[in-house]
Formats: sequence, C-alpha cells, structure tokens
Amino acid sequence: MALVKQRQTEPKVIQPLVNIHETDKEVVLEAEMTGLTKEDIGLELKGNELTIKGKTRESDETIPKGYTVIHRERCPLEYIRTFTIGDEIDRSKIDAQYENGILRVKLSKSDEAQPKRIEIKE
Repeated sequence: MALVKQRQTEPKVIQPLVNIHETDKEVVLEAEMTGLTKEDIGLELKGNELTIKGKTRESDETIPKGYTVIHRERCPLEYIRTFTIGDEIDRSKIDAQYENGILRVKLSKSDEAQPKRIEIKE
C-alpha cells in the first residue's frame, strides 16, 4: 500500500482551553492539557503574569521494531498561555494540581481582598 509519508517534527503550539471561576476567597483556573504528565507541565509567576506551559513527548519508542511510520496525525503539542493576575491574589498561596488531563490552579485572594462587614453605629 503506497501512502504519502507525512511527519510533523516540530510541536504545534496551542493555547489550552480554560475555565475560570471564583469565590470570595480564591480564583480557580482549570486548563485542559491532555496527553501530559505533571512533569511535562511548567507554571511560572513573573510579576503579574502567570504562564502555563506544557509539551507532549513525541517518541518513536511506541512504534514496534521493524515498522516504519507512513502516516502520523498525532503530532507533538506545545501548550502555552499567559494570564494577568490582579493585586488581590496572594502570590505566596498559589497551588496547582494535575489530574485526568486538567491542570487546576488555585489562586488564593489576600486578606485585604476579602469582603469585610462594616458595623453601622448609632
């Protein structure tokens, strides 16, 4: 069978899809980054910019010995996305977890950003 040989060797750069929600105490960012392990993901805070990076590993080790790749649609992917975070975020209280292809980043709000009840005096 003669097929056109195709192979993408450079990673395709994409922005991960995200959902962002918040409470009075925290902002939660969930990024879809399938095909990675937690070791493949980088999270960096520089100033007010939070950057998420990740790269799938492309390996010919999955090809059985003696076989040649003649067509490949699953190409290497590089995820990258940057968010600007506000001053209400406590930079010392950022937590991240990766499970089932979803990176979940919890950004705790500072005490100053918490709602405060003001007593009305007579």
